[in-house]
Amino acid sequence: MRFKNKTVIITGAGSGIGEKTAIKFAQEGANVVIADIDIAKAEIVEDKINEKIGSAFFVETNVANYESINEMVNKTIAKYGPPDILINNAGINVFGEPLNMPDSEWKRAFSVDLDGVWFGCKAVLPHMLKMNKGSIVNVASVHGIQIIPNCFPY
Repeated sequence: MRFKNKTVIITGAGSGIGEKTAIKFAQEGANVVIADIDIAKAEIVEDKINEKIGSAFFVETNVANYESINEMVNKTIAKYGPPDILINNAGINVFGEPLNMPDSEWKRAFSVDLDGVWFGCKAVLPHMLKMNKGSIVNVASVHGIQIIPNCFPY
């Protein structure tokens, strides 16, 4: 078990890549913090891990809000101790004709996809620096380097 007794925070762990990552870390012995805004999905992942695999703890988290992330980190420390690993995985997609996209959608995508990464790093780094160890992994989409075919009606 490569991550036995390590504490791993995974944002967006209620589904998709985040869920699979949470399960894999739990299988490798980690204490997994499921940080997600979707309560129903995150609780299913938490139950799945706790019932059959290892140890997981769900904390409702809005990554676009620093106070929410900071509270999640504090709850992590209270439950498992300081985080050894942060996986910034939460993200959203905004599709549509660029000239018709409301500014609010653009800002929402940036607040989750970019601010969420910054806030996560800002919240865990003091603890990792104090321990003189830690890892941060930032997950990004292929859409950062490739346009989605047929996304725009040209």
